[in-house]
Amino acid sequence: MGYYTGNAADAAAVITAIVNSCVAEGWDWTDSVLSNTPSGATYPISVKFSSATVSGYAPVRLWCKNSSDAWCPYYVTMCVPVKSVNVTYPVTYHIFVFDAEVFAVVNYSDKYQWLAFGQSDQPGLGGSGNWMAATMGHLNSSSPDYPTDGVFMTLSEGGLTHSYDMVICPGLGWSDKGSSLAGSTADWQLVTNFWMDSGVESSDFLHPWMYTAGALGKQDERQCGIRWAVPLLLTQPNNFNNEGVLLPIKVFQRRPSYMSSQVLQVQNARQLRVDNYASGEIIQLGTDQWMIFPWYRKNSAARDCGQNVDHSGTFGWAIKYEPA
Repeated sequence: MGYYTGNAADAAAVITAIVNSCVAEGWDWTDSVLSNTPSGATYPISVKFSSATVSGYAPVRLWCKNSSDAWCPYYVTMCVPVKSVNVTYPVTYHIFVFDAEVFAVVNYSDKYQWLAFGQSDQPGLGGSGNWMAATMGHLNSSSPDYPTDGVFMTLSEGGLTHSYDMVICPGLGWSDKGSSLAGSTADWQLVTNFWMDSGVESSDFLHPWMYTAGALGKQDERQCGIRWAVPLLLTQPNNFNNEGVLLPIKVFQRRPSYMSSQVLQVQNARQLRVDNYASGEIIQLGTDQWMIFPWYRKNSAARDCGQNVDHSGTFGWAIKYEPA
């Protein structure tokens, strides 16, 4: 498919660039809804955007539809402040459009934010498989200080530790339920940066770590969306050639009896440690090219990130690069 880049003067211009890039690759834009039915798929991917001010900010917000043609009641967000540092416009955008996935990355100074949506090709899903993700989840109008918080991410041999105060999420498929509103259901739903219509346990949109929509206390606190890759991420970069290894991005859904099921493996993006890669660098692997980005801001001096910080260490991802 295609890759598009340019500059955007504000959030509305970022949305226009995403829409125009998708339309150029055959997606439909009708009544302010962007849609495409992937080859062989039963359901279309349908998303809508907004750049309207919410909680005092004017970010890029994204919603997607489920198999019943209903909009997810929550949204994901890009172009928000991190640690009280606002997005500086104009931003440079990088947009990657595929038949079943779209990735948008914006860059300002040494910082990056991202947004992605698509449809899972995982067999056995009861829903549409439509998913959406972004740097941050739903802005909480009753607690507008959320975007002033920072990144939290730490790897350890025993798994992935997590914070109940995390807001800015550094990885696709990574999320946290939050607790700053006394652990209410609405609280962790607001800070979730990934939603998917899997249909595995419910036809409703699900935060993948729970198995009953709206049920509190049934989330997997081990964050299985990235936990499976912890041992592999800990071994990077490769001691032999100092390179990062491009690992699949997988998302698992919490199931009854402490089980979990894979509901998504992203087709055109991978996760890796970016210690020895420049942000925006293009690497060649066989016949494929990949563009490297940090999840937020690279910091080699604190490569394992930390709690409520203004960087994402050397955690990052690579998106398949296919110039238009």
